[in-house]
Parts: sequence; C-alpha cells; structure tokens
Amino acid sequence: MNPLVIVLSQVMAQQVPAASQQAALPRVADAATASTQGVQDRPMTADAAQAGLAPSDRSGGDWLEEAIQGLKDFHRYESPDGGFRLNSDFWFTQNYMVFDQPPPSLVRTGQYQLYYPKLSGLVSMEFGDRLSLVALGQAYRQFDPADMAVNANLDEYFAVFQPLDTAALVLKGGTFATCFGQWVNRHFSFQNPLINAPLMYEAMTTVTDGSNGGTATPGRAAFLNRRNQVMNYNTWLPVIWGPSYTSGGQIGGSWDRFDYAVELKNAGLSSRPGEWQFWDKSFAYPTLTGRVGWRPDAAWNLGFSGSGGSYVSQDPRVTGSMNAWDTTQTVLGTDISWAHGPLEIWTEAAWNRFRVPNLGPADTWSYFVEAKWKLAPQWWLAGRWNQQLYGSYDNTVPPGGEVGWDNDLWRIDACLGWKIDRFMQFKVQYSYLGTNGFVQQSPNLFAIQLVMEF
Repeated sequence: MNPLVIVLSQVMAQQVPAASQQAALPRVADAATASTQGVQDRPMTADAAQAGLAPSDRSGGDWLEEAIQGLKDFHRYESPDGGFRLNSDFWFTQNYMVFDQPPPSLVRTGQYQLYYPKLSGLVSMEFGDRLSLVALGQAYRQFDPADMAVNANLDEYFAVFQPLDTAALVLKGGTFATCFGQWVNRHFSFQNPLINAPLMYEAMTTVTDGSNGGTATPGRAAFLNRRNQVMNYNTWLPVIWGPSYTSGGQIGGSWDRFDYAVELKNAGLSSRPGEWQFWDKSFAYPTLTGRVGWRPDAAWNLGFSGSGGSYVSQDPRVTGSMNAWDTTQTVLGTDISWAHGPLEIWTEAAWNRFRVPNLGPADTWSYFVEAKWKLAPQWWLAGRWNQQLYGSYDNTVPPGGEVGWDNDLWRIDACLGWKIDRFMQFKVQYSYLGTNGFVQQSPNLFAIQLVMEF
C-alpha cells in the first residue's frame, strides 16, 4: 500500500471509518488511524481515493491528468522487500480575496484585496510496520494571509509509532495539529468544502498574550475599551488559532467504535504561529488537550474535547508578582458530524475562558453548523452559520451596569465548488459578518480559490 494512504488514514480517524475498512489496513496504517490527528491536507488523487477522499476511477483522464499522474509516480519509492516506502506530493493553492477595511480576521494588508499563493510539499516515510515519519513544508506570504514577501517554513514534522499489534495505542511526537474537535481534520483546501475557517478558529478576541508591546494585565477600563478598537493581529488572540501546529507529544488510539487522543504541547490553542515550534516557545507553561470520540455507525461521529494551559507568550508583559499561570485558557467543546449520500453536516460548539489578571474570567461561547451538498460528481454547494458570544463585566464608566467584554459576532458563509479533474479544484465564496458593536473588521468577504496538485 502506498505510504501516502497510510498518512491519509490519519485524516479518516474522525471521519467515520468503517470497521471493515480498518481491518483491511496493515499495522502502520492502523497506527496512523488510531493517532486521530496527522497532516490533514491530502491531495485528492487516485491514491487518496483508497482512503475515502476521492473517486477511485483512474480511467478516462485527459493528457494533462496522465502527465501529472506520471510525475507523481516518479517521486515514489519502495524498497524491494517493502520494508521502506517514501512518497512526496506537492500542491499549489491560490487564493484571491476582496474585502472592506479593516481586513477580515488573520488577514494583514492595507489594501482592499489580497492574492495569497501557497506551495505545499509533503514527504512521508514508512519504516517497517510500526514507524512512520511525516513532514509538511510550505512556502507562503506568512502563515496567515499577508501583504508580505514569500517565505518558506516547515509547518509539521512528526513521528508516529505503534508499539503493539493493536491500534489501541499509538504514540506521536513532533510538531503537529491539535486533536481538539473535528474541523482541523479538514482545514486544508482539498478537505475544506469552503475557503475560510469557522469563527472560533480565526475570529480575534480582545484578550492579549503580552507579545508585540501588548500587556496581558490591562486595567478594566482599558480592557473594555478594546471592543471599540480595530482588531489587532499583533497582540489579540482567537479562541483557537487555526490548526494550532504546536509542538509536543500525543498518546492516542482506536478501539472498536471509540477514538481517543491526549497531547501535551508547548503552547495553548490560542497561541500565535510564531510560538508553535519547540525553539520558539519552551515547555515552561505546557498545555494539555484531549478528545474522546464515538462512532455509533458509519454515518455518525461524536466527540468531546478539552484543553487547559497558559495563553501568554514566551516573554509576556505582566505586572507585579504575576506569572504565566495567572493567565490561563480553558476550552471545552463538543463536535458532531453526519454523512449520508450527497449530504454531509458538521457542527462544533465550545466554551472558552481566558483568566485575565486583575479582572477575572473572560468567557466566550462559539459554535458553527456547516453543510455540504454534492450537486453532481464534480459540483457541490457548502454553507456555514457561525456565532461567537461574549460574557460581561461591570462597566466602570457611565452609565455603568454590565457590558460585554467584546462584541458578539455572527457570520454566514456560502461557497460553490467545482472539482475540475483529479488534480484540480476551484471554489468561489461570499461571507457576511455581523456584529452588535464597533466594526472591528470587514463585514464582506469575496474569495476564490484554485488548487492544483502535481
């Protein structure tokens, strides 16, 4: 079996795999499945079809498809005895966005449009039946869309080891995406039926981590006034920062209809990309995250997740005798997915608490409901309803009373997708964001995306 399929099976750990499908995989593939998290962005090639991500029909392709398939076959290797396998895959994602000012969450530009290309490369290696190594490198204009020069980064690199003959115990170590929830499993272009992320994975709150000149211990009046300011990418934090490629170790597995994963990482779910690597932030203030999943049948996947740790940066600006443990983040969430025929539905809900020094808890409730309807073999419609609600504090300025510490948000996303062929897909999307207060970011977003694998 191709090693890419082994890595692909990680994606399917929370995508309702059938028991018969699991039984057909060799031990390393079982280990990858049981790990419940891996490199999530897999191209939808014919090999991906074996993991349930694409049609398995390789016939009837045009000359370009055959040429790309020939190129892909060129960068695969398997030793004569089958004890070592290597596979490399590359894909190019192009995003073009039009919006108002201030720009949407995680986007940094002073213009009203942005072209955001990204070249991704995956290398996966399998040694025997128990050990897999995976690395994902990308070249982009910063991790989040920005009007900056292109740079390259190694985003994920980890080892997966299955010590026993059962998928009930799998060990993972390195830098990899969080096990929280289900959305991370489909956060990249080929698995995401839309272009952007749900609000809870990208909408900035007014809590700061103490980096880039911001203070993690604001006064009450200053803290509450932030909801009347333009969103600050450099100091503010979301509930979860995208896939959260933090560094550490994970223990996970699959048994019958249950999945589990527990990981200890160097940074919290809300931490910014500049602190995800081992050398960017130490383990002085680690974060513990876990998920338990249940697949009652082939259509359903239900899970419960939790996370706790410090949200401040490596060198936060704090006052007095306070330290990073005075600024903690606790997140509890549940996720449900259902698929039948041409329809797929996902939903997640999370309660988040930032403990802000001198002020106490700052609570947030986030949820989204997302659906994908396959209109035809190559066409689909997708939509998402998002909402993020904030707790309140006593207002220190007239007229007093209680006031939300940030502005409640809602957003609706609608997307039309076209799978052009086995190696190319196109999406067009419109999103509208509503708020109950000061407009911190663009309410309108129009985006198109073209993904090409080679």
